[in-house]
Amino acid sequence: MTSEQSPPPAALHFQVPSEFHEVPLAIGADQDALYADLRRFARDYWGEQEELEPLRALTEAMYAANADQLVAGGAIYNALGIFSMGGSPEGSEPPERISRATLTISVREMENPDPCLTTAGILETLDNASENGEAAEVLPIDLPAGPAVVRVAGSRATWDLPEGEHERFFVHVEVWLPFPGEDRLLLLSLSTPDTQDFQHYQAVLADIADTVAFGEPEVNGSRTADAASAISPFASY
Repeated sequence: MTSEQSPPPAALHFQVPSEFHEVPLAIGADQDALYADLRRFARDYWGEQEELEPLRALTEAMYAANADQLVAGGAIYNALGIFSMGGSPEGSEPPERISRATLTISVREMENPDPCLTTAGILETLDNASENGEAAEVLPIDLPAGPAVVRVAGSRATWDLPEGEHERFFVHVEVWLPFPGEDRLLLLSLSTPDTQDFQHYQAVLADIADTVAFGEPEVNGSRTADAASAISPFASY
């Protein structure tokens, strides 16, 4: 007895700046492997000082709880970006502050008869959501990988703490890009609480989106393009 299977997804490649530090998702691995990867991530983030063990444990637990939800939503890549803002390019003056952002790249199933038609439908849907009270700006764009839609929105989060209610504002930048020949959609989403750095992160996500390529890497002579640590190829997910 045989079962019909959908064809494997096309290979996907993109490049991210070195300021992004990949958070393990353990796609295709068990929970033990995920926790081992997250322990290494927490040590790399906080260092080995004994007094920082509670922070390492909290980081591991927080990202572990989030990993299953992200993978269930189609995430194939998740990273924490840490950027030095201000200062001198050559390093003679220290940065004015550190800015952080989260980058998530997901693949979602969607009927996609043609990337141009699909993009038009996404644009209309997101526009209608904005008209119904959701504060957002939606624009069509052209990328090297095809037509896409960019969406910029803000949100407010609140927490009830012993000293009172705490609130924080976030800005989100998204790029919606249909696959060229599959019923799939690529979603690049960048979120930051450092709203004063919005224009910086808008440019960062635009640069990442420009590197997206579908299909196998191009062959240059007798070797394929280098897959450096900053490049994340996914032949399947």
